[in-house]
Formats: sequence, C-alpha cells, structure tokens
Amino acid sequence: MKIYNPQVILFVADVSRAARFYAALGFSEEFRATGAGAAPVKIELSLDGFELGLALPGPAAEAHGLTPVTAGHRACLTLWTDDVAAAYAAALDAGAKDLQGPHPFLDGRLRVAFVEDFDGHPIQLVEQEPTSGRS
Repeated sequence: MKIYNPQVILFVADVSRAARFYAALGFSEEFRATGAGAAPVKIELSLDGFELGLALPGPAAEAHGLTPVTAGHRACLTLWTDDVAAAYAAALDAGAKDLQGPHPFLDGRLRVAFVEDFDGHPIQLVEQEPTSGRS
C-alpha cells in the first residue's frame, strides 16, 4: 500500500472567492469541479508541493455523508515566508481579517502574524529569523 499526495480540504461558503484569496498568496489552481451549474463546488490549489482543497460543505455532506464544520477556528493553515510583514500585508490586501500583526515568537527565533480568511480559517504566517534554525 502506498499513501501519497496529502491534501487538506477547507470547507468554504464561496469556492471561487476562496480560490482568488489563496491565489493572491501564491497558490496555483490544479483542479476544478462544478456541480449542476457552472459554479465550482471544489477547487484544488497547490503551493510548493502542498495541496489545498476548497469545497462547499453541502455537496460533501450529500455525496459522502460528512458533517462539515463551518464555523470557528477548526483548522490553522501555516505558511512559511521570507518576509512576514510583506506576507501579512498581502493577505490583508487580498481581504483577510487581521488577527495579530507581525511579532516575535519563541524567544525571537521566529516572527509570526495571524490573519483569517473569508471563511474564518486562521492563517499563521511565519518567518525564521536569520540567526535561527527551523525546528
């Protein structure tokens, strides 16, 4: 048995809007599925080998019997960057909600910021300080 190509799926209210937001952060669209109409019910994106799916909760519930959770901080997406202040500004420009601006973390080894996407998923932006190693 081989398990491969892991993907995290975030349930969202508007797949196209969510995909535009994540595209502004550097993700590229890889796959799109539409339902009965022309609007997408799922879009898969990738960034540096990481796969992110954005899906409507209704079709997932109907087709697979899932009970998607659609409120609260149910997952946190971490994105590493070489410039946390610029990534934070780009996320806000793309429509993210500010949760916490860039600040030192782990005794100054990292700088982190938090934003929230349109659907309430927190995103942690992390920059390694030049004198520190990622651990």
